[in-house]
Amino acid sequence: MIRDPALDDELAALLEASVELAVALPPVAPTPALRARLLESIAAIPAGPGVLARFAARFAAIFDVTLERAHELLARACDPAAWEPGPGPGTWLIHFEAGPACAGADTGFVKTAPGARFPWHRHHGHEHNLVLAGEAEDSRFGRLRPGDEAEAEGESEHDFTAVGDEPFLYAVRVFGVDFDVQRPSTEPR
Repeated sequence: MIRDPALDDELAALLEASVELAVALPPVAPTPALRARLLESIAAIPAGPGVLARFAARFAAIFDVTLERAHELLARACDPAAWEPGPGPGTWLIHFEAGPACAGADTGFVKTAPGARFPWHRHHGHEHNLVLAGEAEDSRFGRLRPGDEAEAEGESEHDFTAVGDEPFLYAVRVFGVDFDVQRPSTEPR
């Protein structure tokens, strides 16, 4: 795919502006029915364990686990009770222990609600992602879809926004993450 850096910069600026606009607006409490529907859609991952099973072999290789353990972990990602709050609104995490080849890495699943932005952050070491469900627009990798793998070397920085109607779900292996970094300005100087 041929990418135009100017269009990438424009898209990043528009995405950032849309997030800033959303944050600047006064909060509005949803109706009870809307809140219930929203929480239900966030908790449910449209792709159940059977659909995520198609990623088991790749998952096992990336996280240095047996195929059986890969199936167990992928099934866990479909359990709403397994998730804990993530680093930003509309984000959730599941940490898991990977195999010996991943020693010292942070490994887990990340889920982001439709329209939510996973905050800007820096990776201190190599990062490897396997997209399992949903789609996102990533400031570093572009559009990510199920089956995509995204890798970056240490000291890379990025954020992403889940797009579409379903949560964005991926498995990640990374060596150190820092959320206390400023997103570079996309405004012309």
